[in-house]
Amino acid sequence: MTELATATAEQATAPARGQDSDPSERWSAWVFGVAVVVALPLLLWFGRDHWFFLDDWWVLTRDGLTSPGYLDAHNGHWITLLRFDYRLNFALWGLSSYLPYQVPVVIAHLAAAVLLRMVMLRLGVRGWIATAVALAFLFFGSGRENIVFGFQLSLTGSLVCGLALFLLSDGPREVTRRDWLAIGVGLLGLMTSAAFPPIAVGVGVTTILRRGARVAAIYAAPLGAVYAVWYAAYGRDNATPLDVGTQAIRFAARMFWATFDALAQGGVGAVLVAVAALGLGTAVRRAWRSGAWDEAALPIGLAVSWMGFAAATALARAKLPETYASGRYLHIGAALLLPLVAAGAEQLARRRLLLGVAALLPLAIGVPGNLDRLSHTDWVLRGNRQVVFALAHSPFVDDVPPGTKPTPAGPFQVPLTAGWLARQADAGRIPKPDRAEPVRDLTAAAWLVLTQTDGSSAQSACPRLTDPLVLTLDAGDQIEFSGAMNVTLTDGTHESQPRSFLSRDGSVVHAQAGPVDVVVRPPLDQQPRVCAPRGGR
Repeated sequence: MTELATATAEQATAPARGQDSDPSERWSAWVFGVAVVVALPLLLWFGRDHWFFLDDWWVLTRDGLTSPGYLDAHNGHWITLLRFDYRLNFALWGLSSYLPYQVPVVIAHLAAAVLLRMVMLRLGVRGWIATAVALAFLFFGSGRENIVFGFQLSLTGSLVCGLALFLLSDGPREVTRRDWLAIGVGLLGLMTSAAFPPIAVGVGVTTILRRGARVAAIYAAPLGAVYAVWYAAYGRDNATPLDVGTQAIRFAARMFWATFDALAQGGVGAVLVAVAALGLGTAVRRAWRSGAWDEAALPIGLAVSWMGFAAATALARAKLPETYASGRYLHIGAALLLPLVAAGAEQLARRRLLLGVAALLPLAIGVPGNLDRLSHTDWVLRGNRQVVFALAHSPFVDDVPPGTKPTPAGPFQVPLTAGWLARQADAGRIPKPDRAEPVRDLTAAAWLVLTQTDGSSAQSACPRLTDPLVLTLDAGDQIEFSGAMNVTLTDGTHESQPRSFLSRDGSVVHAQAGPVDVVVRPPLDQQPRVCAPRGGR
């Protein structure tokens, strides 16, 4: 790693090619360095209300060794490094705080911003333009998911490894020691997410143009072979079905425009598209005229990486067309496309400095909006830690079947089970709720105790329910019904949040533990048929 650190330090302070080192270049590097240092606590503060969400639970509730193991795929992604990170943090901290899970992804985002500036310097961009563009990425709130959501270390890690590979793979036309370090970074990148292979393809194109097919093959052979073996053994059965068609093309096109719109935040994203096209087009035109493609290798490779990433995402997500503007995709797209914007701004600045400044105005316009996006957490990502704590420490958690899933069904149902919650609570990894809250504790008990199953077709003989029915249920008692009903648990003074049951989902509500007191109510303007269990009152 010494060689990587040396190369990183050199590139972080290097001036644009063809320029002598001067105080202005050094000041641009210092300003960006200070911004990175300030960004660490600021981003953690912006993400302070995050808690464990859907994908977090899919990693936490598995033991990492057997089902699934560290090599198993998650929605087609190879996430071995993330599994190690989560298992280590869970062993150390449990669910007491989300911060340890969040720090790695924030640091990865900062590393991506530093590497992004280095890539722009490698393109020949002057220090202040590289700093301005990298700052826009550093505080790119539209990509918030990949910045402060712990699970997204997978995608952000892919970006870090990809940008590092672009830098490390540069060199002479023969293999050097740094190439073996680069291949090691590539192997780590494969274990971050499915976003890395398309980026690696762009690196391959860059390497061919810079250094020839032989050196590119030195990279492609081990990385391709390792990924192919993993995919055949672990990834194939878990891969997302691909949707090949015009819908995927529309998805990719929308993702392209959404990336620039998110950067500008003011309806002037088309200006950035034009500037990026100038940066790429100028490099290609010069290479075409001179026949020396090595100078155009990096911008072409970045463009290929974005196209590969967009294609892979579109093929997998085209059936969910509304996800084209998801922050996790915009974040990767911005990192791969912004160097082209910087290259275009540099071309304009060489003609007249004010033109270069004007080219970056859309990024400046977008900063306030992106900072605002950083400060807002979607409600689904806030979680409800106190409810999870109440579930884990409920007096009924050991009485219900260990496979009971106490969270509501639906698209955001998580794989929490009563058995897992009980084990982790006994091990001290899930703390008790901060204070007693009868409604919350009763609600947790209701999700543990009450379950819905299929029943007979005799519910038509049950009486109509017009008024609330108070029952005491013991373990094994059942309420047969048809239609719809709301059920709450009560302690005589307080009631839980109501649980709604529809007979089309199962005509029996079953008590898995008891005794519990419940109140059965008909929904507004409805009169379901309800048969109280024997012994109920």
